[in-house]
Amino acid sequence: MPSERVTLQELVENGHLDTVPDDYLVSEQDRVKFEDYSCDARELPVIDMVGVEGERRDLVVQQIRSVCEEWGFFQVKNHGVSLPLMKRMQQEIREFFDLPYEEKNKIRARFDGHVLPDEGYSDRFGLKEGSANWSDRLRLYTLPASSRRYELWPKHSPSFRETLEEYCEEQDKLMSRISELISEGLGLETSYLNDYFAGKYQQQLQVNYYPPCPQPDVTMGLRKHSDNNLLTLILQDSTPGLQVKKDGQWITVKPMEDWFVVNVGDQIEILSNGRYTSAEHRAFVSSKPRMSIATFSMPSNETVVGPILELLGTEEQPKYRAISFSEFKDSFYYTGWATAPTGKGHLKHLLISQD
Repeated sequence: MPSERVTLQELVENGHLDTVPDDYLVSEQDRVKFEDYSCDARELPVIDMVGVEGERRDLVVQQIRSVCEEWGFFQVKNHGVSLPLMKRMQQEIREFFDLPYEEKNKIRARFDGHVLPDEGYSDRFGLKEGSANWSDRLRLYTLPASSRRYELWPKHSPSFRETLEEYCEEQDKLMSRISELISEGLGLETSYLNDYFAGKYQQQLQVNYYPPCPQPDVTMGLRKHSDNNLLTLILQDSTPGLQVKKDGQWITVKPMEDWFVVNVGDQIEILSNGRYTSAEHRAFVSSKPRMSIATFSMPSNETVVGPILELLGTEEQPKYRAISFSEFKDSFYYTGWATAPTGKGHLKHLLISQD
């Protein structure tokens, strides 16, 4: 795809589309059916973090363990991140996507032909083959501070940088607290996961903007996949669209303005030797615009991740081979995401034969 291609938002706003272009059509089997929209959003587990440093801790650890084993997806409330900060972050992002194309294009990610660019503003999710997602996105490294490329950060607002830096620090604190609960749920020391990735950790912000769609039933905002990282925190706007797969059924996540969606990533599944599961999820689109802000917690590229030895009993063998996060991402994008909607198929490459 040529780098000068206009983004989907501009295509929609300036082209007055009546139909979805061929580039964005998905196969019949991957389309959202009517019954998929009507799933009960209240089924997704909700974890109340109030009192987690006190008398409710054992209960919350038990709840975290249960949802990580059975779902890999849940929502958290009373999490410690202030609602005013969450709203400021959303407002800054909305203002960026409302800018003229020429302004947004100043931080345009350059597509290399087959894989998702790591940073900047772009449209297609770097697909090598297959249909594109009905979305534009902004992706920025936020932690450690040394990884920030400020030349790719939006400059439309003098407060954007300050807001994002405060937001990502609060996200990091919440990620750390959730990692402690996950560690305890696995029977490990409270600080195990945080210590494991001390100095070997990175954080990335990804905003997905889904423009209004003239034919929502023939395309997808984000096709089914599991996240390749450790944990994801998702801040949704008020328009539904996020779905998680549970027992073969797609469940729509009800947006709540002061809650975060927590997504267990592939690295946690590997570390726990399959005790905890990463969840397939996707996003559908509608006639309304939608925006979500995802914060990814990831190992540094050179960090090797494999099953935690302390979790393996005398007769339990590792289910996954150890692999660097850089190598894992290559497998994720080149053999999975970038070629076909495989869900969690990329994890099969890491399975160790138990014969």
